[in-house]
Amino acid sequence: MNLVTEAWIPVVKPDGKSDTASLMQVFTEGKQFADLAVRPHERIALMRLFICIAQAALKGPEDIEAWDTASATLPLAAKKYLEKWKEWFELFDSEKPFLQIAKIAKLPKAGKIDESGEANDLTSAGKLDFALATGNNALLFDHGGHRDFSPEALALMLLTFQQFSPGGLIGKVTWGGKETRKSSAHAPCTPSSMLHTFLRHVTLLDTICANLLTRETIAQHFNKPFDECWGQPIWERMPADPDDQRAIENATQTYLGRLVPLTRLIRLVDGHSILLGDGLTYPAFNSFPEEVSATIVLSRDGTERKLLRAGTKAVWRELSALTVSRKQDKVGGASVLGNVPENAAFDLWVGALLTNKATILDAAESVFHIPANMRIDNGRAAYAGEVQWAENMAGRLGGAVETYRKESDGDWEGRLEMTKPQDRWKLKEKLRAAAAHHYWTAVEKKRPLLMAHVEAIGTTAEAVEQTRDAWHKAVHGAARQAYALACGQETPRQIRAFALGLGKLFAKQQSHDAQEPEAVETED
Repeated sequence: MNLVTEAWIPVVKPDGKSDTASLMQVFTEGKQFADLAVRPHERIALMRLFICIAQAALKGPEDIEAWDTASATLPLAAKKYLEKWKEWFELFDSEKPFLQIAKIAKLPKAGKIDESGEANDLTSAGKLDFALATGNNALLFDHGGHRDFSPEALALMLLTFQQFSPGGLIGKVTWGGKETRKSSAHAPCTPSSMLHTFLRHVTLLDTICANLLTRETIAQHFNKPFDECWGQPIWERMPADPDDQRAIENATQTYLGRLVPLTRLIRLVDGHSILLGDGLTYPAFNSFPEEVSATIVLSRDGTERKLLRAGTKAVWRELSALTVSRKQDKVGGASVLGNVPENAAFDLWVGALLTNKATILDAAESVFHIPANMRIDNGRAAYAGEVQWAENMAGRLGGAVETYRKESDGDWEGRLEMTKPQDRWKLKEKLRAAAAHHYWTAVEKKRPLLMAHVEAIGTTAEAVEQTRDAWHKAVHGAARQAYALACGQETPRQIRAFALGLGKLFAKQQSHDAQEPEAVETED
């Protein structure tokens, strides 16, 4: 199967119908496809492949002017490029299979050698799909057994696995006469369950073009001369063996080399079996520049640069960080934000694969329309301030629920005293969880009110005040509703406890709102 000419990429047409496309179709007919129809981690892997091909085909774009015309020049350039390198995109080639090493073999194990010398030591191809129950992946909606995968599915699984494979123990293979390590490092897209960000446009081709980086941006990101950090895609310079240091440096330390990594040594044997071993080691953040699609934030004390990760908060609460253009100190959102004019609105896709060491936990994605005002400091400050205000309200909600529990349950204090000090917070958190879940679900539904407030920045003081009041009213309502859902009022004691907790929830509301400083300057 050749990935250039045969359809394997799940796409969606403008009319909403699903289809599959080849790499050639993506670049030459990309305006006929509205989007990809894949899971979050698969989208990230495919976007990195598309960007790698596009940037290699264009040898750039050189500057923002060339970037602006990429949608017109890319189809022909990509067509010529893919025709030139087509033989490297054969999935089952005996000499140079796509993203695989043909000349690897399993170490023989006593009592497990059959006529071929390796069949009993093969790994299930299901290992390449993070949703299936293999290795550390949990048994969820899947009961194992013998699985056969189509070439189309294997191609997408292989590409995604090379991008996201988590580190941990792994079987050994031999490559170039040397044994591979039994312990592996994370693939480039995995560390810290980092959030990846891409711009989103109306067609798939426009989306690819929007996410290309100029030569200047790449040089600034790596803080090196362009010629030293640009590199070549892995298929243009595949390492011949473990001692091919120049090819390995290209693959692991350059922009194009890292976009489609060779994190694991893999050979697809058939539709259900693979050979699998540890591959190239990719330097990770902080010892190496972060992935260009990652967002960097500062630690609470402001001393450490950190990857913005998924899972700690709903992504919409992190938008102020995700939409900051990179500054001199390298804090901010994805590098591609530099392509967006300061006064322009845009759509943003954000996603991640959540991991805990070697265990896959979940995948997450969100799509946002970002108003132009989020590109200015006042707009982002207003958004961040209002999110913080909602988080403060969540804290007061937790305190109110705890007050209710204390007053309605005479044994509450005693239970806390009998609980180990390190476990007390878990007991309190369990109590607050139901209210917090209801609260944040309701608040997220009201997020358009917050965006309306941000869009009002720079208009009139009246508009800013009205939109902020509407947002505050919605948050207050969400807090009261969540409190009522979590705290019953069936007995006189519960009714009294409910009133005391409600008083704590809104006790500081009036003074807080009255003293709240203006987040932005406005124009009359």
